Amino acid sequence: MKKADSPVALKARLLTMMVLRVVLALTFLGATTWIQVTGYSYSRLNFYPLYAIVIIVSLLTIFYALLLGRVRNLIRYTYIQVTVDIGLVTAIVYVTGGIASYLQILYLLGIIGATILLGRRGGLYAASVASICYGTLLDLDFYGILPSGYKVFWNFMRPQWEDVLTTLSTNILAFYTVAYLAGYLAEKMRAAEQKLEKKEIDYEKLEQLNRNIVENISSGIMTLDVEGRITSFNKAATDITGFDLGEVYYKNVEETFPSLIRSDTEYGIEGLRLERVFITKAGTELYLGFTVSLGEGGEASKIITFQDLTNLRRMEEELRRVEKLKALGELSIGIAHEVRNPLASISGSIQVLKSDLKLGETDTRLMNIVVRETDRLNSLITDFLLFARPAKETREVLNLTELVSEKVTIFGNSVQAVGIEIENRIDCPLFVEANSRQLGQVFWNLLLNSAQAMEGGGKIGISAHCTKPHVDTPLSGPAAESAGRVEISVTDTGHGIEPERLPFVFDPFFSTKDLGTGLGLAIVHRIVDSHGGRVEVKSRVGEGTEFKVVLPLAGVVH
Repeated sequence: MKKADSPVALKARLLTMMVLRVVLALTFLGATTWIQVTGYSYSRLNFYPLYAIVIIVSLLTIFYALLLGRVRNLIRYTYIQVTVDIGLVTAIVYVTGGIASYLQILYLLGIIGATILLGRRGGLYAASVASICYGTLLDLDFYGILPSGYKVFWNFMRPQWEDVLTTLSTNILAFYTVAYLAGYLAEKMRAAEQKLEKKEIDYEKLEQLNRNIVENISSGIMTLDVEGRITSFNKAATDITGFDLGEVYYKNVEETFPSLIRSDTEYGIEGLRLERVFITKAGTELYLGFTVSLGEGGEASKIITFQDLTNLRRMEEELRRVEKLKALGELSIGIAHEVRNPLASISGSIQVLKSDLKLGETDTRLMNIVVRETDRLNSLITDFLLFARPAKETREVLNLTELVSEKVTIFGNSVQAVGIEIENRIDCPLFVEANSRQLGQVFWNLLLNSAQAMEGGGKIGISAHCTKPHVDTPLSGPAAESAGRVEISVTDTGHGIEPERLPFVFDPFFSTKDLGTGLGLAIVHRIVDSHGGRVEVKSRVGEGTEFKVVLPLAGVVH
């Protein structure tokens, strides 16, 4: 018995041997009875010993089965069972004719069973016990010591001693030969089982490792069968889309994610790389990039891997905008200064002429138009210079809540706010390190932009939300080192911005209004960026627009 054999495996073998013991014993006994009955008269046979053995085998098997769950030392229990079995075989050989019995082959089956249960050592033990029992039986039967009344069958002719010795020696040789060969085969079988079990364990570990990798990878992974139905959905896929496996399992991918996969030609192309806008279960708009790979068929005919590229796209747009604004700003600053000087001369000259000359009503009106447009151009240049290169003014820790409240009050009393309801929901002090004049310009421009988007009246809402920093947050400068950040949202109920125009709202000179200069939101973006923050925009046509200003917190006072 090898140490590798577990008690569970030994119990399973014991149960198998119990069943085989009953089946084989009764089968051989029945066959021998039938063969020998054909040569005798029924009136001369005593079947009671045969019945007794059948009952004993059945009762012992039941007893073994009941005792199996309570035995602590299974090896000793197995040796006892093997010994009892050989004793029963000896009894069967005796009642079926002793020296003349054909059932000495049952010894071989007992030896093979002992080898399977206990290994080579158990087989040799069984062979030794069988040799002793069989030799003793033949000796006692030959000399007539055993009573013949318990035999079902008997031989009327007394065999020669030479024949008995030959039978005994031949069977003993067969016992040990079978024990050796069966032990050799049993050891080889156990070694193969151990290797197979080890490989199965390795496969289970590899499968578990693969499952852990798939579940913890940051990319979403889903597999499709040949019909395009979803057969697996990892944790990252659930986090990205908002759907769990139970909601999408065995559903068609085109029907479940129509914004992601639009046709069979797309997810049927090996190595296809696509980028597309995707709406999550919660209604959030994400930008996903995904790759399609062909699997081995069946439940994994196609494998789709996708990642959330929303932040990456935002960073790319920010970088593109900053690079464009930087080049434009450097070029335009000099031009703006050169234009401002002639404008100042023109405005001054017109003012002098207007005061010195006696002009008619038409000439005076024309003079006023020139002065007004000159001032308008000067104001435009001032805004443009503020956008191109914000002044490096002194920054201090200021209460953002008070600043926003002040701008809301001033704007609410202005002409632009007529017919507009403003709801300021910021009620706790929020402190940021910034320049009050520049940051005030940011919120004034946002309020003005929202008011201009609501012709005929509407509602503006202002709220704030504080969060901890995220690794994937595309903030730079102080925001990257801040202990937290504040998100201030300015929403309106205006007509909204078309999706194709949304990426360009912060570009200079881009305006959705006929009379707009296109610098208001560009200035907002420029100032917030110089403070280490960012500006986000979301809009739905017919529902309104939300601008979110994200700034690093200098501290929060409770």
